This record gives sequence, C-alpha cells and structure tokens, in this order.
Amino acid sequence: MELDVFKKHKAILYYIPSAVPIFIILISIFSITAKGFFSLYNFKSILLQGSSLSIVALGMSTVMLTNGIDLSVGSTISLLSIVVTIALSNNVNVIVSILIGILVGCVIGFFNGILITKLRLPQFIVTLGTMGIVGSLALVFSGGLTLYWEKNWFNTIAKDEFLSIPVPFGIAIILLSLIIWLFNFQSFGVYISGIGNNEEAMRLAGVRINFYKVYSYIVCGAFAAVAGIITTSRIASGNPTIGLGCEFEAIAAAAVGGISFFGGRGHPGYAFFSGFIIIILVNGLSLLGLSTAWQYTGIGLLLIIGMTFNMLENVD
Repeated sequence: MELDVFKKHKAILYYIPSAVPIFIILISIFSITAKGFFSLYNFKSILLQGSSLSIVALGMSTVMLTNGIDLSVGSTISLLSIVVTIALSNNVNVIVSILIGILVGCVIGFFNGILITKLRLPQFIVTLGTMGIVGSLALVFSGGLTLYWEKNWFNTIAKDEFLSIPVPFGIAIILLSLIIWLFNFQSFGVYISGIGNNEEAMRLAGVRINFYKVYSYIVCGAFAAVAGIITTSRIASGNPTIGLGCEFEAIAAAAVGGISFFGGRGHPGYAFFSGFIIIILVNGLSLLGLSTAWQYTGIGLLLIIGMTFNMLENVD
C-alpha cells in the first residue's frame, strides 16, 4: 500500500524538489530563533558565502546527471587558491592569473573524464584518487603554509558590490544563466540527462557518450576553479586546505536540489538554489552559537533528506 502511495505522488515530488520546503522551514526557524538573521549584513553574507558553494553545486550536478560524481572539487578549490596566489605574488597580470586558475580547473576535470571514459575506471575511485593528488599538490606548492600577494584589485572581487549586491553573486547568476541555456536551449542538457537515464540507448542513437561525459567533468572542474578564485579573493590569501569538505557540501546541495544519484533526473538550477540553503543552515546555526561540528551534522541531515526524496522519486 505504501508503495502505491509513493507511486501516486512521484510526479509531485519530481516537480517540487525537497529544496523548497526545506528553505521555508529553515527561514521560519531561524527568523524566530537566530537574532540578526534577517539583517542586511547577514543577507549579504549569505549571498557572498553561498555564491561559491552554489557554483560548485552547478558543476557537481552536471556530472551527477550523467550518473557520475566528482570528489575532487574541494581539492581543486585548494589548489586553485595556491596557484592563483603564486601567480599574483610573482606579479603576473590579474586577468592572466585568473585564466591560469580556470585552465588548471579544466585540466583536472579533463583528467578525471579521460580516466573514467577511456580506462573505464569507476568515477568514485578516479575522483577520490584525484582528490588526494590535487590536495597533495596544493600542500607541496604552498609548503603547507598560507601564502599572500601584494594587494591589488583581485582582492576586491569578493568584496565589491553592484547595486548593493555582492559581485560574487552576480558571477554565480551569470554561470547559472549559462547552465540554464545549455540545459534548456541546447542539446547538451538532453544528452547529459539522456546518458544518465539510459547510456546504451544514447550510444545506439549516435550520441558521443565519452565526449559529453568528459565535457561534464571539465565543466565541473572549471566551476570549482571559479569558486576557488572567489574564495581566494574573499580570504585575501592562498590556503592549501580552504576547499576541504566542499565536495561534501556540493553533493548535499545537489541531493537537496533533487539531482538523482542514479543519474538523468533533476535540473542544476535547483542544486544552485540549494547551495544557498546549505549556507543558510550553516549561518543560522552559527548565529545560534553552535560549532562547526554541529553545522556539519546539520548538512549531513540535509544530505539524508535529499537522498530520501531522490529514492522516492525513483520508485517505479
């Protein structure tokens, strides 16, 4: 009987991701319990911190829709922080430094994609290995230390505002618009979701499976790089461990946003929205005086909730 109920509401769950009720519940709770939660300063803080995570969640959801996963995004952010800082400290032009950082992110994504498609290695093992390699490189290049550069306009990327809105949020919206364009108006989204739904059918239809899989990992790496650049600007230094745990938060955001762990179902836009939900949770718990340990407990609970909704959506 319960299975019949799940089937009956399957379509409803598909169109109303768990992010919506969770957002309403969190806002309601913290507006009552957390002093200063609705202040303008706190609102801008949520937009600033949430922008980086939501950008990573966009890339992560693109990979997950192919029935893949990328555990290396956190390490990519850490390495980008060091690479860009080293470039800036050696007086490399700011724009060139940023482009170098994004290129490194793309190379990491390409590396993941090639190993997964050409060697047919499990994506979990490949990206777990890459996480270790890239994280180690960040420590090696930095000597395990926090690095700095002579202050320039790169420092203002995460601090400037446009019409009282943090610039990083504007960058996040631009990338969200790009993903919406790819998924809603180009064949990219159809092929990515199709691969996750039925890879063999897409192969028989003539779709270049390996190409689009590698493409998705490059997008994920590039978006992690952008998040790393924003984060580096925000903390005004290169930190070899700054991305630690970001992969966990990005996967949680994707899950809450309705991205199926089985591939082929969901839209990255909801994962983007859910990135801010994760930050709202962390921000609210912080205002309540709870430590980082409790904040990660909350994120873990959201991940379980998101996974539960995913399972219900996939009940046949």
